[in-house]
Amino acid sequence: MPSDLPAASRVRARAVGLLTRRPSWGAVIGVVVAGAGFVLGARPLRDNSFLTHLATGRLILDTGSVPSHDPYTLTAGGEPWVVQSWLVSVAYATVEALGGLTAVRVLGGLLVALVVVIGWRLLRSADSLVPRLALMALFLVVCAQSWAERPLMVGLVAFGVVMLCVEERWDPRWLAPLGWVWANSHGSHPLGVAYLLLLIAGARLDRCDDRHERRALGWLVVGVLLGVVGPLGVEVLRFPVRLLTRREVLSGVIEWRAPTYDELGQQAFVVALVLTVLALVRRPSYRRALVAAAFAAAAITSLRNVPVAMLVVLPVLADAVGEVGSLRSSIRPAIGRFAVVSLAALAVLVGVLRVQSEPLDLRAYPIEPLARWEQEGRPGLLVTEDFVGNLQTFVYGADAASFYDDRFDMFPDDLTEQYRAVAAAGPRSRSTLDALGADAVLWERRDPIVSVLLADPAWRADLVDDRWVLLRRRAG
Repeated sequence: MPSDLPAASRVRARAVGLLTRRPSWGAVIGVVVAGAGFVLGARPLRDNSFLTHLATGRLILDTGSVPSHDPYTLTAGGEPWVVQSWLVSVAYATVEALGGLTAVRVLGGLLVALVVVIGWRLLRSADSLVPRLALMALFLVVCAQSWAERPLMVGLVAFGVVMLCVEERWDPRWLAPLGWVWANSHGSHPLGVAYLLLLIAGARLDRCDDRHERRALGWLVVGVLLGVVGPLGVEVLRFPVRLLTRREVLSGVIEWRAPTYDELGQQAFVVALVLTVLALVRRPSYRRALVAAAFAAAAITSLRNVPVAMLVVLPVLADAVGEVGSLRSSIRPAIGRFAVVSLAALAVLVGVLRVQSEPLDLRAYPIEPLARWEQEGRPGLLVTEDFVGNLQTFVYGADAASFYDDRFDMFPDDLTEQYRAVAAAGPRSRSTLDALGADAVLWERRDPIVSVLLADPAWRADLVDDRWVLLRRRAG
């Protein structure tokens, strides 16, 4: 395109070119992977953290302010609480108000579809279609189980956009508004800054131009710092740092633990790391190696970092694949437009069918025992598992009066120790229940605390089903 054309004319010419040009095989398959991502993400809502995020969004819309103290529990009511993901909570509640829980499912599907499309785009340098599809399949196997209706998805989208800004040389000024949204949506925004710093360091070791990366870093930092212009103020910057200082508390959370490699996704991640090492041996690059090593190390020590690490290694793997094979992503077939339109229509149809089912999947929760407790007016303190506390918050909002939930980062350490003492069913479990003044215990029947209390004459079983036991303290 001639550079002496006026800017408006260049934009019009580019738009016309995009509309008249045949879609490539990469674009055609991109529609398929986007549809697959939507189907994965639009599953019935069941994540326990989501239940509290939605309840908090409702509370924010009702009161017009972000809560700064715990409104949900009897045991920690009034304790300081930083709602780091307030923006996502508001988005959930707003979408629910407009279209119900089905609309929230659609939002979840769109976020996962965005992450999948970003992953497909990061593989763009692998022009050979079959290896690119194989790498995409590996990405899905590793990450699909970790994608849920949580603010984490917004963090993954933001991180992926930062990567695309670097890989495809996008205008970095867009990272300023992205940084503000990221800082007020999820505490992972330091990862974007770390990624760009590592890229700059690697580029200097490779003695290549790093001006675009430095500009991207500057605009992202500006956006994150502007995150203080919001209801949380400077807490959006303090929260991630303060969270990392509570490693002992977080060690009890599955997603903060190291992978155990006993599941298919974790085993596939090992395969991805081995392939990454081979790719770097084939095409050495400090720029690629520093980033891959740092994020792989983070993933090896904590499960929650695995999806981010997978995004990071995708361009490394794509560069190594290159142009193996004859079927290329860049080829523009004559049926390209028809294929894109047909597949997009099919994806929409499948997506519509996908969200027709019941929007909530509460099979993992003790619905009948909680209904019994509700019929009796919820008398006293019901001690139960953390994720059941999230359901109580979802149902009752600020009137939940629950014992504990999965917001480990906001509870006092002594309350977390009490929760763990009950769950472990050790020597302190019964004395802890006495100290809490517990009136009832609702727990999964397979867990040892149930056997301990059933053997205690001070407790009796009030309701037993296939999975749950509701125990009451005997009078006197």
